[in-house]
Amino acid sequence: MRFINEHNILIFLIQIVILLFSAKAAGELFRRLKQPALVGEILVGIIFGPTVLGRLLPGIESFLFPDDQAQKSMFETASWLGVFFLLLVTGFEVDASVIWREKRSSAIIGLSSMVAPLILGASAAFLIRPMVKSAATGTVVFSLLLGTITAISAVPVLVKVLHDYEILKSDFGLVALASSSVKDILGWALFTVVLGIGAEQRLNLLDALKVFGGTSLFLLLSFTLGKYLVSKAVLWINRSHLPKPGSILSFIVVMGAICGAVTQAIGIHAAFGFLAAGILAGEAKGIMERTRETVSQFVNAVFVPLFFVSIGINVDFLSNFNPTLVLLVSAVAIAGKFAGAWLGAKLSRMPSREAVAMGVAHIPGGAMEIIMGMLALQFGLIDTQLFEAVVVASIISSLLLSPLLYLSLGLRKDFNASLFLLETAAVAELSGNTPREAIGELCNSISLHEGMPGSAESCAAVDFREGILGTGMEKGIAIPHARLNTVSQPVLTLGRSLKGIEWNTSDGLPVNLVFLLLTPEDDKEDLQVKILAAIARTMESSKVRHEMLSAKTAEEMVKAFTAALREDRMKMLRSR
Repeated sequence: MRFINEHNILIFLIQIVILLFSAKAAGELFRRLKQPALVGEILVGIIFGPTVLGRLLPGIESFLFPDDQAQKSMFETASWLGVFFLLLVTGFEVDASVIWREKRSSAIIGLSSMVAPLILGASAAFLIRPMVKSAATGTVVFSLLLGTITAISAVPVLVKVLHDYEILKSDFGLVALASSSVKDILGWALFTVVLGIGAEQRLNLLDALKVFGGTSLFLLLSFTLGKYLVSKAVLWINRSHLPKPGSILSFIVVMGAICGAVTQAIGIHAAFGFLAAGILAGEAKGIMERTRETVSQFVNAVFVPLFFVSIGINVDFLSNFNPTLVLLVSAVAIAGKFAGAWLGAKLSRMPSREAVAMGVAHIPGGAMEIIMGMLALQFGLIDTQLFEAVVVASIISSLLLSPLLYLSLGLRKDFNASLFLLETAAVAELSGNTPREAIGELCNSISLHEGMPGSAESCAAVDFREGILGTGMEKGIAIPHARLNTVSQPVLTLGRSLKGIEWNTSDGLPVNLVFLLLTPEDDKEDLQVKILAAIARTMESSKVRHEMLSAKTAEEMVKAFTAALREDRMKMLRSR
């Protein structure tokens, strides 16, 4: 029996120190450049792996990563934990209630953005297969595999970019996330079925039906009985004397392991089980947003960087690089996802600008595309050249998302949000103790003005929208909003609560400043997105928040806010 010795432990700790520190530094650098951290983390792996260090200083590379099975297994285990936990926290972003309430748009866009790239990718497989040296599977399975890999999107990358542009909780952000979630659930279900069939090295109808049936049964039980049991378990933990949030965190990890073990046992990969567990955890009402944020931060701080570093450590990107294959896979993945989502948005009757932006929102492959490629590589279904092409395609599409979304939504254009501010409807001190009460006060204040919608109508619309996805943000800010067919142009007002209102924000802070926004149903100029982004950018300043909170009257509070909007507008003009 081969045991891990002291030298193995020493080398493993050295690997963790060097790689984790370097990966976090590179990831933070790319994050400050408004780009995905995974790009920097993969580059660290390429630098320390056979591509760079192995060529320049092979002795050091062999010392850090010796050809020892026990040593390799230790680091490989850490990277696998990164895969599983990344899918677990990705599931947090999938809000089934949002998908259900936006079922028409999310279903049409999600299906279209899945089917179009799937067809294009499967068709391109006939061109790509001759370039692949060793694809140990049949043509049909290979085509479905490639089509699914190029169709998947990276919800975490999309969430990050929408958050950076302060439009995560806008209606556009809501539909973009819901439709991406629909596509990812379908994509992962199909991928794991195809992976299970491909692992058998044959396309057997009976085996395929068993895998498909097992997957369907798992999903059915998970989101019916499983959802009920998870809610009951979380409720019991919250009522018990167990330490919190530690007990909730342990429960989420155990739930992921159970779901992963079940899916692995029925012939689909454990990765899909962790994704399903994350969705269940995200749906559990007893798990606060702050707790989910804590899990996400820990996973993204430790395990995820090690996974992306391991890609560069294990692959020589120079000896296996095929530029033709990279260009072909990148073009198929980006064009297919854009066209599918754009078509779905047009079928959902979105305005032309939003339809283009929706197509852009679906293009990043990110971590999900890389994970699928890695699993296919490990099962021997694709070769190293094709895996490298998938990695590069996922990086290119992720890098394109931020600038293209910015341009497609017109966020850089001159825009004056203060034109829509109903200053006399501002409330200096909200008396309500809940989000619904605060929203009611502001809706009532707006209704007292000529030509404005009635309080009951606007309250119902805003409450309904709030029920789909809460609008509490960080730093004590909330921006409840809704679309109404009784307003011809946006109406914005604000209120202040010095005592604070619990709004289930990600940072756990109570809300002190509430901005209420009503926009027309037919918002062809995307004014809602632009106003929400302007408010969020303005409220980033602690000085502005302090001035508004310390104002003695509603007029002073409004004056501080309009001055901040004016300064934000000038900054945007100077940056053009």
